[in-house]
Order: sequence, then C-alpha cells, then structure tokens
Amino acid sequence: MSNKLRPVLLAGGSGKRLWPLSTEERPKQFIPLFKNFSLFDLSLQRFNNSSLFKKPIIVTSEKYLGLVNTSISRTGVNVKKIILEPEPKNTAPAIALAVQLALKENSDEDFFVAPSDHYIAMNKNFYEACFLSKDKLKLGGLLLMGIKPDRPSTEYGYISSESSSKKIKKVLSFVEKPNLKKSKELISQPNVYWNGGMFAFNGSWLLNEMKVLNGNLTDLIANLVKLPSDDSKYFRPDPGQYEMLESISFDRLFVEKIDNISMTSLEAGWSDLGSWVSLGEAQRDPNIKITLYSQGLHERVEKPWGFFENLMETESSKVKLLSVSSGEKLSLQRHEHRIETWHIIKGKAKVIRGNERLNLQVGDSITIEKNQLHRLENSFSENLEVIEIQTGSYFGEDDIIRLADKYGRVKKH
Repeated sequence: MSNKLRPVLLAGGSGKRLWPLSTEERPKQFIPLFKNFSLFDLSLQRFNNSSLFKKPIIVTSEKYLGLVNTSISRTGVNVKKIILEPEPKNTAPAIALAVQLALKENSDEDFFVAPSDHYIAMNKNFYEACFLSKDKLKLGGLLLMGIKPDRPSTEYGYISSESSSKKIKKVLSFVEKPNLKKSKELISQPNVYWNGGMFAFNGSWLLNEMKVLNGNLTDLIANLVKLPSDDSKYFRPDPGQYEMLESISFDRLFVEKIDNISMTSLEAGWSDLGSWVSLGEAQRDPNIKITLYSQGLHERVEKPWGFFENLMETESSKVKLLSVSSGEKLSLQRHEHRIETWHIIKGKAKVIRGNERLNLQVGDSITIEKNQLHRLENSFSENLEVIEIQTGSYFGEDDIIRLADKYGRVKKH
C-alpha cells in the first residue's frame, strides 16, 4: 500500500492584489468570504481526510499565528506542525523547510503542497486527482495539478503537456504569466493548462534533486532543522540563519529546471480568488456562495446610469461595486480628495482620463489621480461591472465635481 500524503499548506502570503480587502494584517486566506469561514478554513477541512492525508504542516508567519490557531479551533482539524517564518522568503525555502523537518521523523514521506488561499468547489474530484498523484510518486518525479483554462488570463502561469489520453501526462514546457495576446494563443492550443500551484512528490527524491540544483539552500535549511524547537507543535527557525536564505520561488528554483515532471488535470471548480476579476466571477456563480457582496448584505444605491454598492470602508480607503447599464455613462467629473482605481470585472468600458480615450475589458485596471478629469461609459450590450477602490482622506459624494452630465446633474453632488 502506498503512503498517505503529508499536506504542506502555505499560508504566509499577503494577497496584495486584493488590497484593501486583503491586508498585511489579515491577508486573503484568513478573510471570512464564505459566511463565517475563510479559504484557510476550507483548506484545513479539505485535507482532513484520513484515508488520503496525514496531518498537515502549515507554513506561515509568526504574525498570523493567532489567525491560524483561531482557524484550527473553529474547524477542529489537528495539525502536525506549524512553521513560523521570521520573514517571508518565498515558496522554495518554505517548502524545503517543511520537507526537511518532516523527513527527520520519517525518511519515506510523500508530500502534497498547496496554497491555503485557493478555492476548490468539488472536494471529491480533488481527492480523485490526489489519489492519482499518490500512486505515481513511487516512480519518482514531480506531479502537478493543471487547470483547463476557460478563458484567456494573464494572472496564471501555463503548462504544456504531451498529447495523450492518459490521466497523468508528461509536462513539456512552462510559460510564465503571459500578456493577453499570448494567453489567447495559448488557450487555442490543445493540452495547455493553468499552473494551479499544487505539487506532489516524495520527500527524499525532492531533497536529493534540490541538493544538485541549490546545495547551499539545502545545507542552510539542514542546519536550521538541527536546532531544537521550543515546542513540539511549533517550529520557529532561527531568525539570523533564516535571513541568510535566498528568497526564491519553488517554480523558479526547482520546477522549471527538472525534466521528470508530469501532471494531471484537476476538474474540481478551482479558482485562486486572487484578483477582483476572479472574485467578481465567483460572486456571480451561484454554486460558490461567496459573501463578499451578497444581495442584501450591502446597501444598493440606485443611479440613473445603474447602481453602486459600498463593499467596505476604512479611514483611508473605500471599495465600491459599480454596475453601469448598457448605453449609460457616468458624468465627466473630478475629485479633490481621493484617488480612484477601477478594476473591470465584467463587460467592456470606455474611459476618459484627462486627454486619453481608452477601451478597457475584463482584467484591465486604471488609476485616476486627484483632480484628473474622468468618465466611465458602457456603450456595449452587456452590463458593465467595475470594482472601484478609492484612497484618500474623504470619500463623500459631495467630492464629485461634475463638468458634464447627460442626466442634468452638473450642479448637484
């Protein structure tokens, strides 16, 4: 019988693309997007399957320990170890540290590494893919989870695999996050997948391969794990030694430099929920039931051009959902006290910014500076949805100075 997988959950990221929803104090993985549950909660629960997984190892920051422990208490999931990084060093050191620490107790561990801030709708399909991965590891090599693209996206790296009817395929090449033109070319090709950032491997095999690719990093981490920990549940690396580690991603250090890589397609309703675009798509999917801006949760303010909802507000920022009906447009306006950034999450937009005339589509964003003339227009048949992030010192509706308006509101706020 093959080994169960030891999950390694990476929970140290700060989710900067979703600021100000996601902050350094409470990043995306810890935000209760699903009523009272966060993505980290759902990840813990997903790996709480004793027929397939051992107790997980969590790699996070010391400053998130309270959030991690609260999540563990809320879900009731037992964990093997919590590694508390004194500073972020990207994914390669985090994974290597978790592996070497676990191999001290068992030299024949198989691992499954996953981000803790991704959403998976169908756990049953995820488990089936993990069983396939587990059975492949006895032959050595790295196994990835690929996601079949449903649209061109510049947010993810891409994997190209061999043409085969087998459930596990050899990986031929990788493409870093492409521009929109390149992403359109990629998804028109067969056997191309998004890189889901999930890996399965045998720990001893990985360690031997990493010694060849970066012996200095593996030696430094070996010295770290030799040091006694102050608690069996927590491992706190020595800050002085940890500072010496190179900050590098697992993809760049390892994945892109080895040949023995295969992949299986994960068809389980995956999303990284890593941008306002993907959050907007999740909001519109009735199967996901996200509570970012559920109907009735936020007040809807009707406007002649459509409506807006206030999603959140802090002292220095405010987030709105703007919905602009087909054929409508906002006034030509400026603001004295705030900067605005627009993220297009549905439809197409015509934008005036100063002397510029721009056409934006899903995935595009634009920033409007203080006192800069601007206008948002939807001249297309589909409703336009925009996440508007305001930053500044004052966000009142009376900080709208209108110069032209089709609804006769030039002298009104």
